[in-house]
Amino acid sequence: MRVKQHRDNTIIPYIIEVMVLRLREKEALSYLKDRGFKISHDFYYRLRKEVQQNTHTRLSLIASEEFLSQHLERLDTLKTVHNELWNNYHIENNPTKKSNILMQIAELQQYLSAFYDSTQYVMQHAASMKVKQQQQQ
Repeated sequence: MRVKQHRDNTIIPYIIEVMVLRLREKEALSYLKDRGFKISHDFYYRLRKEVQQNTHTRLSLIASEEFLSQHLERLDTLKTVHNELWNNYHIENNPTKKSNILMQIAELQQYLSAFYDSTQYVMQHAASMKVKQQQQQ
């Protein structure tokens, strides 16, 4: 296995993972090594500190880029589930099961409605974050 050096930020997501997994130092270094990052104890703690100090930057990045894609992904998933429920409704012959499917469709409508209602907010938020980023550059 080729060991990667920390010349770019490719290791940072893995540092975040070991922090989220709450791995001890030895486990974290082993985890990182298994993923191609052989680093020293000191460097590991420097990277952890860097991640902790860049919390605001990471949140801004999530708010400006990931927030919008997450919203769309969830909306697309709900629409797919909605379509599948209707497909299942049309092929089902049992009246009780058809009624259950209709109830699931009705419940799903509430979630879809909420997502559509919040889309304007998401778009405004994404636009304002983009403007803030451009002003900072």
